[in-house]
Amino acid sequence: MEVTFETTQGRRFTVEIWYLSTVRRIKEYILKQEGIPVESQRLFFHGQELEDDRDTRHYPIVEGSHVLIVLPDDSPTAAGAVVRVVASGPALGQGRRIALDLDASCTIARLKELLQERTDGAVPATTVSVFLEKAEMEDHKELAQFNPPADGMEMEVRVVVRQPPPPPVCNDGNGVAKVNKPQQRMSVEVKWGAKAVTLEVSDMDAVKELRAELGSAAPHLLLPDDGAYFFIYKQNVMEEERTLRWHDVKSGDTIEIFNGRVTGGA
Repeated sequence: MEVTFETTQGRRFTVEIWYLSTVRRIKEYILKQEGIPVESQRLFFHGQELEDDRDTRHYPIVEGSHVLIVLPDDSPTAAGAVVRVVASGPALGQGRRIALDLDASCTIARLKELLQERTDGAVPATTVSVFLEKAEMEDHKELAQFNPPADGMEMEVRVVVRQPPPPPVCNDGNGVAKVNKPQQRMSVEVKWGAKAVTLEVSDMDAVKELRAELGSAAPHLLLPDDGAYFFIYKQNVMEEERTLRWHDVKSGDTIEIFNGRVTGGA
């Protein structure tokens, strides 16, 4: 099976190993392919340093796993801590968590690049901010500067998409300023009782278009066949001819479905 190894300096390589290899044998595979002496290798998986006499069943390492390899000359802090960073937030998708084992000298900018790689480019490094509790983590700083927890503990961070700069304002020729806002893709959670589904939509989609999306993407919700249901956002009934932007729906927000029909008053 193929396992990916990454150094604290960001160099990545893939090694083919036997699926029941001991850690010592894995290091020998690395020696044969990369020329790195076995005694110089420290391997970490899920925040834990791997012991030579244990094997892939114990840890467990499988096809496609990512293992951190720390080398003596990687950085001044190479002999120091490995930080297990667990990222979550609307930018990664509803309920998704990404765990990364990183050297304490890893910068936040590098962390963003790794998140971009782990999401196959869905979370561009240039468009996200990373927060530890309520403070934004600056790109140039290293993880060590944020007082990472002790070995075996997780540093939980939240990833959010930065809002783009406001669009340019132009004049329509009559002295009236007009703003042309580009469409934005976003994720919203739609709930029907105890069931829920996350949809990728445009903020310029009309509310009624959610019905078509739900029909194809979420048959498990078992919505009324006669379409007798309506949408609620922040305790307000949504107007189906209006767009999600008009209702001020943001990425990561929740829209609820209620049974019945909305009728106008007398």
